[in-house]
Parts: sequence; C-alpha cells; structure tokens
Amino acid sequence: MRIASIAVYTADLEYTGKAYAFAGGRSHQVFTSIVVVLTTDTGLEGYGEVCPFGPNHMPAFAEGIPSCLSLLAPAVIGEDPREVSSLHERMNQALTGQAVAKAAIDIACWDILGKATGLPVYTLLGGLQSPSMPLHRIVPLANPSEMQESLRQYRSEGFRHIQIKLGHDVEEDIELVRILSKQKQSDEIWIGDINGAWRRDQALRFSRGIEDVDLYLEQPCRGYEECLSLRHRVPHAIKLDESLNSLGDLQRALREDAMDAIALKVSKFGGLTPSRIIRDVCVDAGISMTIEDAWGSGIATAAYAHLAASTPTRALLNTTDLHNYNTSQLASGAPDVRGGSMTLSDRPGLGVVPDFTMLALHDVYE
Repeated sequence: MRIASIAVYTADLEYTGKAYAFAGGRSHQVFTSIVVVLTTDTGLEGYGEVCPFGPNHMPAFAEGIPSCLSLLAPAVIGEDPREVSSLHERMNQALTGQAVAKAAIDIACWDILGKATGLPVYTLLGGLQSPSMPLHRIVPLANPSEMQESLRQYRSEGFRHIQIKLGHDVEEDIELVRILSKQKQSDEIWIGDINGAWRRDQALRFSRGIEDVDLYLEQPCRGYEECLSLRHRVPHAIKLDESLNSLGDLQRALREDAMDAIALKVSKFGGLTPSRIIRDVCVDAGISMTIEDAWGSGIATAAYAHLAASTPTRALLNTTDLHNYNTSQLASGAPDVRGGSMTLSDRPGLGVVPDFTMLALHDVYE
C-alpha cells in the first residue's frame, strides 16, 4: 500500500459564543481548519485535521500550513502510510519544525492504519483504557456575570471539569475567582488558564490571593523559566501548555519538577506518532494530562479522543469536545458527548468521514 495523492481542503469554523476571548486582549470568532485526505493506491482514504488557534497563540498559523504541506507531499507520496514512524522521519527530513502541518498527514496515516487493520485507532495506541472520558468546558474571559452564567450552564449540562480563562487585572481576577468559587462544588475540578499573560510577581500575587480555592494554574507566565520559578512558591498545582512543544521540553520539565499536569495538544507535537510518546512518558512519570488540541471539528476531536481513550484513567485529567464549540460540523461520526463525558465508537480508524460540502479544495498533490 502506497500514498497515491494528498488533497488539502480548508474551512472556516465559527465559535458558538459571542467571541472566544482570553488573556492579552486576544479574541477570535472564526478559525480556519485544514483537512487533508490521503488516498492510497488501493483506494483506501485517511483523514486528518489541524486548526491553529488563531495566529497569536502557538507557533503556527492556518495560512502557512498549506505551504508546508506542499513541501511535505513529495516526501510522503509513494510511501506506505502504515509505517507511521518511518513516514514521520521522512517529514522531519523534508521540513524542519512546522509540527502542526506534519500532524495533519500523521493523523491521516493513523486513520488509514486503523482501516487497513480493521481496528479503531485507540486499539493501535494501546487499547481502550478510558472508555468514558471526562470533559472540561471552557469559560471564556468576560465580565463576572457572563462567566457566572456560563458556569451555571455547563454545570446544568453535567460538566464537572471547568477551565476558566483569566487575564484581567490581577486584583480583578482574584475577585472574579472568589465570586465564582462560591458556586464551586466538591466534585468539580477547576483550571485557571492564564495563557502566559502574567509576570511571575503577578502570578504569585494571584495564587496567594486565592490560596484557599482549589484549582490548577495553567501556564501562568509566558516563559518556561518564569513558570518554573513559580512552581515551588505557590500553593496551587501548576499545569503547563505553551511552554512544552517537544519531547525535549517535556524531559527538561520532568528533570526540574516544573509541573503537576500538562495540556497535550496533538497537533502541537506533530500528530499522534510523537504524542503517544509524550503521553507514555507522562504516564510513567505520574503527570496527569488534558489530551486535546488547539481547535478543530470532528476529525481533530476524534484524533485526540483516540489518544485519550487509550490512556490509563489515572493519568487522564480530562479532554474536551472541540467539535461542539463550532456552529458547523466538518465531519460525521464525531465522538459522542453525554453528561460531561465523551465516548468513541469501535469503527475502524478514526471513525469519521468528512462532509465535503463544507470543505473548499485548496490543492491536490500526486
């Protein structure tokens, strides 16, 4: 079996809410998703999707990904898509960095591998260990009354894991968390996500100001060294996201005891092939994980959901249902969401099929 062609599609995903606002004055309403279709010489197809979270969140932006794919395509066409590690090495030789673009191809290869073997991807990634995955819901940055209303809504829908976007003035955020914490229930897990907006002194003031509130602090400062400085001075558990972009970053963070949990975004690490290594290292080290991605529709959700489902329950902090954050869907067969948890079907591969009426063809490489 060989890759015969790669088709690249794009689509706009509109957020269901007013605007997705987070720290640093950043706000987005529409995200551009890139879907790739790998077709083999046997006629078998594999699907992958990546969707950067705007141009100012991670070292990738949607408009640049098709250009990267044009350079990667010659390196993988004619290769066996089932040889996922070998193919990933070919992509690394063809293009330095650009993990998000590589992830689109890598995810599609895992989809083909699953279909070729007749197995769901979670079986190939280690077996079904977390069949019912806890979901978190994000409370975007807004005024306190709007954030309280979002929290009430998510709680009524059965969500027990809440990610609260922070990034007002520090004193305002202290007051905000104190207001919201009056509703906090004992079985809820809260994460205060700062997206790297604070200096270390601001993060320290915030943590000490809400010392009695049980929550994780996610990426309180922009740089790794700043977050590491806080790690041993604050009473709250530290979760890293933007500071970790490779296995080397993770290994350093483990050596220096820099965090209690991480956000494992599959596209940021280059797809399922490198992400399963990140996952397994964290499991062995006792680091809990939110397994997710930056944004996307049903294909992206399915990809990280298969990784989450094959993760031991003790190591899976939570995941999320990004396909339900959009006003439209790009694929059928997305994971099922009920009562704050998500489950997968046992269909071969990722179990999803693109809706080509929603996609605009960008390029085809043969």
